[in-house]
Amino acid sequence: MRMSRIVLPLVAAIGAQALLVADAVAQIPGLYSLPRSDFIWNWGETNLERRGPADLEMNGTEAQFRCELTAQMRASSTMTQADFREIEQQLSSRLDFIYAASEAMNYLELQHVLDWATLDCKQYEAPERTAEEKATREQEARDKMLRELEKRRERQQRNAQ
Repeated sequence: MRMSRIVLPLVAAIGAQALLVADAVAQIPGLYSLPRSDFIWNWGETNLERRGPADLEMNGTEAQFRCELTAQMRASSTMTQADFREIEQQLSSRLDFIYAASEAMNYLELQHVLDWATLDCKQYEAPERTAEEKATREQEARDKMLRELEKRRERQQRNAQ
């Protein structure tokens, strides 16, 4: 009996520490892999006849992806607008938005609160430069290279003297 009073809190403390470590590891980029191109993840009801406006709509970024998360809770859900704002705030503060969003939607689905959710992520592509912009950038790079070469020559001459 005495052993159980010691072991139970110890196990609880170790479990809490393991969860903290798992959260910290999940926030370190590179420890999980993302798809290599655009993707859409769905939770809950996946039919295309979704009724009513989404309860949760937000954008986020991670790595080279820009994502849009939309979700609607079940009619039986007791979640309020304050709850939705809290979820949005928590997700928007995360560097690992995709992981955090999937973790949150999985949790809501397991709690039978989520009716449907979609995470639509597109790879960010830098806008193409015009020929004039490319030429200007190349000229600036050439000018910088020539300045560096001139500085090296001056240093070599000073060191040779």
